[in-house]
Amino acid sequence: MTREEIAELFERLGRLVAATKKLAGDGTTWDHTFSNGHTQRYVIRGLKSLDEVKDSACNLLLWIWNARDYLKNRAKSLGRDVKEVEKAMNNDRDVVICADLAERLKHSGSPRHSRSGLAPRLGKVSIRAPQKAISRLSFQAREIEVSIKDAAQVTCLLPVLDEGGREIGDAFVCAQRAILTLERIRDEIEVAT
Repeated sequence: MTREEIAELFERLGRLVAATKKLAGDGTTWDHTFSNGHTQRYVIRGLKSLDEVKDSACNLLLWIWNARDYLKNRAKSLGRDVKEVEKAMNNDRDVVICADLAERLKHSGSPRHSRSGLAPRLGKVSIRAPQKAISRLSFQAREIEVSIKDAAQVTCLLPVLDEGGREIGDAFVCAQRAILTLERIRDEIEVAT
């Protein structure tokens, strides 16, 4: 594994982070039926669909976990102990949560082993839009429509839930912190050469 391949990996991670932050899109619609049988339609214009937002986050989580193999291979190519790379990753809460989430995504369900001990899973994407980001808000009998004029002001949240369903963090925040740890590990590998 070369320094250039590691640089490409971190460039990819950067692009994936940027993709999770780009929220402008064609819009999204969904229905919710309440316990009384009333169905309400929600329409958001000017944003990506919530599924697209979650797809971007999942792609980022998978590549964060793929970075493990890249860094271990780079350490090996430089004659470094790959167990030290593994140890550094296992000692970081955000990296192991991302690892568990990636394993759950890859194996469609609970991972065989939870590195974090939390058996985390992703919750539902939600958005926060300040009033200045909204150009129009419309209430009708069975529909609520929100038109977003400035998607850059909107924040998406993707809760990470533990085995019991308690929120333990946000996937976007966890991913950002995990990447910082991976960068530190990369730098430690390269400094030793």
